[in-house]
Amino acid sequence: MQWLKTPSDFPPQLEPAEQVGVCLKHIQSRAGVSQSTASQYMAVLQRAHLVTSTKIGPWVHYKRNAEYLDRLAGTIKTDL
Repeated sequence: MQWLKTPSDFPPQLEPAEQVGVCLKHIQSRAGVSQSTASQYMAVLQRAHLVTSTKIGPWVHYKRNAEYLDRLAGTIKTDL
């Protein structure tokens, strides 16, 4: 999640990461894990609504779900 705060820190890709998210292959490379492990991890984050995904060609791009994270932070701050 921290890495996705600054998508410009990842290698360039055809579509701007700030708009469509970071390609899974870049997340996989930085994490040093297999494609399936990275995919499973990102799927968990997506099911938790912490990230959103966009499929472009054969690649899936992920970015932080800023709106949900803001609401979650507000709920934690006021209710917990």
